[in-house]
This record gives sequence, C-alpha cells and structure tokens, in this order.
Amino acid sequence: MSEILLIQPPQWYPVSPYLAVPLLAGQLKNAGFSVKACDLNAMFYNHILSKKHLKECDAEARKTLTELEPDYINADISLIEKNGTYDEKTRCLKYLTISRFYSEYKDEIPYIIDNIDNAVRTTRTPDDFFVPEKLAEAKHVIKLALRLVSMPFAPNEIDFDNYFANPLLNLDWQSIKNQCNDRSVNMFYDYFDAFCNSVAEKGYDTVCISMTDLSQLIPVFTLAEMIKSRTDAKIILGGNYATQIYEDMMQYDEIFTSYFDFVVIGDGEVATVRLCEYLEGRCDIADVPNIVYYKDGTVFTTGFSCEKFRMDSLAYPDFSDYDMSLYFTPDPTYPIQLSKGCYWGKCNFCDYAYGQQGYSPKHMDRIIDEIRYYIDSYGASKFIFVDEAIPPVFYNELAKRIIKENLKINFYSFARLETGYTPEVLKNLYDAGARLFLWGYECHSPRIMEKMNKGIDVEKRLDILSDSRDAGIWNNGLFIFGYPTETLDEIRDTMAVIRNNRRTIPSVTLSNFALKKHSILKETPGENGIESFTSNGEFYTVFKDVIDGISQQERRSLRRDFQFSFLDENAHSLWAVVFSDFDHLLLYLSHYGCDYVSSYRSEKRICPEFR
Repeated sequence: MSEILLIQPPQWYPVSPYLAVPLLAGQLKNAGFSVKACDLNAMFYNHILSKKHLKECDAEARKTLTELEPDYINADISLIEKNGTYDEKTRCLKYLTISRFYSEYKDEIPYIIDNIDNAVRTTRTPDDFFVPEKLAEAKHVIKLALRLVSMPFAPNEIDFDNYFANPLLNLDWQSIKNQCNDRSVNMFYDYFDAFCNSVAEKGYDTVCISMTDLSQLIPVFTLAEMIKSRTDAKIILGGNYATQIYEDMMQYDEIFTSYFDFVVIGDGEVATVRLCEYLEGRCDIADVPNIVYYKDGTVFTTGFSCEKFRMDSLAYPDFSDYDMSLYFTPDPTYPIQLSKGCYWGKCNFCDYAYGQQGYSPKHMDRIIDEIRYYIDSYGASKFIFVDEAIPPVFYNELAKRIIKENLKINFYSFARLETGYTPEVLKNLYDAGARLFLWGYECHSPRIMEKMNKGIDVEKRLDILSDSRDAGIWNNGLFIFGYPTETLDEIRDTMAVIRNNRRTIPSVTLSNFALKKHSILKETPGENGIESFTSNGEFYTVFKDVIDGISQQERRSLRRDFQFSFLDENAHSLWAVVFSDFDHLLLYLSHYGCDYVSSYRSEKRICPEFR
C-alpha cells in the first residue's frame, strides 16, 4: 500500500486549520490508503515566531544593512530605480526596506524579541486572549516580529494573512524560478531544506501539495522542487490556485519534469483518489478525471469532469494528524462545507465557479452527523461553514435542526443579503449558534449593483442587516471600491453607508475592484466598461486594467486612505476593519456577545491591531 503525505504549505492564516488537506485525508483514508497529513504552514509560523529565530534574523538583517550601506547611502536612488538592472534594483530596495524599518522601530526591536514568546502564548491562553488590551499588544508584537523576520529577505515580506514577493517581479515562469532559487529573498528555503530531508528519510511514495492562493505560489514551487530532487515520490499539486493557472503551467514541460508529476484541477475530492489508484496500477490514467500530466514529451490534460459527485458521498475530514496546539488561538475554528458551489453563481466579478461542479448541498441528516463527528472526535465547538453562499431556506432548516439536536456550537459564514433572511430566520440562526455573517454589500449604488448582477433587492439590504443585528449577530460588510463605470460620488456614497451605520455594520472588509482571470466580467469586457487589460505575468490571476471609471491606482489610494481614516476614527474600538481575523472575532462574540464587542472602547488605540 502506498504511503501518501499531504501538505498544507505556507503561506496561509495560521489561526485555524484549512479544510483542503483534512478533507483529502479523509477521502484517501476512506479509500484504504495510508496517509499522513501535515500543516507545514502552522509549523513554519511557529518556527519563525520564536525568540531564537528573531535574534538570528535581527543579526542577519543588521549585517546585510552594514554591507549594503556603502553602496547606497549616498547613491542617487531615483536613478537606480529608473535605470538599474533587476539585481541592482532589488539590492537597492532591500537596503531601503531594512534601513527604513530600523529607523522606525530600532527602539522597539529589543522589546519585540524579548516578548515574542509571551505574545504567542497570549494568543493561546484564554485568560489573556479575552482581555482586549493584552491581545492587542500580542498582535502588535507578532506583527512587528513578522516584519523583523522578513528583513533578511527584503523586499519580500510575510504577514499573518499574506506573503508579498518582490514587487519588482512579474509572475512569469522565469521570475518564479528566480524567486524560488534566490536565497537572499526566499525565506522558506532553509526551513524547507530540513523538512524535505525528513520527507526523504520517511520514503513516501506520493506527496500531495495544496495551493489555494497566490501567497502560496513561491513556497509551493520551492517545496516541490526540493522534494522532487531528493525523493522518488510522485508529486501531486492541487487546490484552487492550481486550477486558476493550470493552462499557463501546461506551456512549460519543466514544471512537469522538475516540480510536479500531476496537477489536479477543479474538484479534487474524487480525482485525487482515482489518481492514487492509478499510481498503484489499479486503473488506467484515462479513468482519472481533472488532471494534467506529462508523457512522452507532451503535457496532457483529461479536462474538467462532467461527472457530478454527491456531497453526501464524501468522507468526513480527518484532522487526526494535526497538532491543534500549533494554531494561534485558544479554541480552533473547524471548517465544514455544507455544499459545493454557489447557488446564485452569477455575480459578474466572481471566479469561484471556474472548474467546479454546480451547486450541490449535503443532506441535512449528513450535516448534523458531521457536526456531531467534529464535536465527538475533536472536541470542536467553533465552526466556519466554508460555503460561497447558503440559501436562507436551507440555513433556516439547518438552524432548527441544530436547536432540536441540542448541538452547542457557534459558527460564522458568508451570506447573501436576500429577503429570505427574515427576523424569524435570523433569530433561529442566532439560537443555533450563528454569531457572525460576512455579507456581500459591495457598494451603495443600485446602478453598479445591477451591473454586478448580484440578484438581490438593494433597497432591503440595511433592513436585513438591522434585523440581523437585532438578533444578536455581528454583520461584517464586504465592499468593493471602483467597479467599472463607478463614479467618485458613488464611491463616496458607499463610504457614507459605512460611516453612518456603525451599529448595523460594526465591521467591514474593503477591497479594490480586481478584474480576475476567470471572472464572468472578463469574458464580456467591452459591454461592462472595461476598455483594456493586460497580464501582470502569466501566473497572476488579476489583470492590470483600464476601465471606464476610476483607475487602478486611484482605486488603491481611495480604499487605502478611507481605510486608514476609518481605523483612526475608530481607534479605540475592536475590529472596525477585518480581513482574515474572523476566527478570533468569532471567539470574542461567542464569549462576550455582539453588544459587548461592538460597544467596547479601550483607553488605548488598539483598533489597528484588531483589523
């Protein structure tokens, strides 16, 4: 029987486990395979966020600054930025990044190093975690610690919710290879070096790596090349981001000879099991759907499967290999998927549906049994339902079943602002344990909402949110600035909605409009106000665009300036702006309730840490 290793790689938010690897582990174990699952992302953050590692990074960054300073302290930086080679520009940017950091934070660095272990401990200790000022201080220390560990690898930088590669590079194949092999900017290289030696020693037959987001691109390719060069294991790449860029990867044989043997595209729950069966000689490769592979000098794909599998047929996710003490939380939030796909699926800016089967929900009995399985197997009480959207009627029935079965849980999810979310439904959801919804408000303008094809009654949105808040549920509004043809006045109207409805919408997530590679909008650009677009590199899934309306740079500036002013206006509040911190917010809401969290005002300016 094959020995299979499943890896969740950096970079991902390390507060709670991501679903992809445990879901696949359950599927493969259910099919009889011997499987080991590994959250390398959580392991990596624990490695870098330690006093020992920070001291090493501080020494290395200071040494680098001393070495670079003679070349740049009196140099004409603007001339280098304009006419320098890539290496010259990178070295200059490294110098500028490190020197600015030490100029701004030199007095804080000893404190950050001395207090990082305590800060990490605070995120995991309930008595400290639930004191806002203590948690804010811990977040501040961790944020600056991550800046510090990034300095030897500047201009690349890691945060809790993102990884920023060298801004001078486009994401073409040559640039990706350069990033992977350049140890002066690749902060994962040395850690992966030791990890891959252990992988080689254990002799796995197959290694599966999940790539969900752009932030994982450089780590994933670095990791795959190392494993490929040291083992005979077959390497399988899967995940949403792999699906988004698979056609670009097919243009390069080298990817399939030196990095991956197979790429699973689209829905991987069935395809990966069949692929592992093929590797054991139990079926023909023609029987394996949704894969890309290399054979006899050519890259082939079996294409997206037309076969629609039943969600109820999936095995329960398996977290048994995961060490929950590695996560930066006192109580991990467990992911559950209630359905596949989006039941609406028509928003023009969205690309979630690309490569996936249509909407398919689990049976209600199965969902209840799965929640019980999480509770009984892992002691879980906090959940995120990782669906693109959940229909109000379905959600109401689930809520009533959770109440009937007396399941003591708290949860959050995305939701569409549909009139089906009545006061009665929202009360049922609260009673079932709902504490937070992420609502796609998008913008104020009815004209722009129609262009987005959201399919909701825009005049009822604030009424639904008010009813939700009255039920005791925290509303996080998701907003997009600068949709094609949107005017500055329309954006200001959206800003007014955010500012004037603080009780109803206590937190927001702000985004710039981004033209995505596989969005519906991209297929009909002219009629939707998009004048032209170009790629930032073939492995990047968001285009540079020229639209009828606000330019890309203006969008960024508008959103950034508003976000900073909004944070400043609410400097003493908790979570006025949220990007990835929803698991921590759920814990606070479950512990204190919506009224306490929304009305809390600290004597300190803590909001930037609760963003």
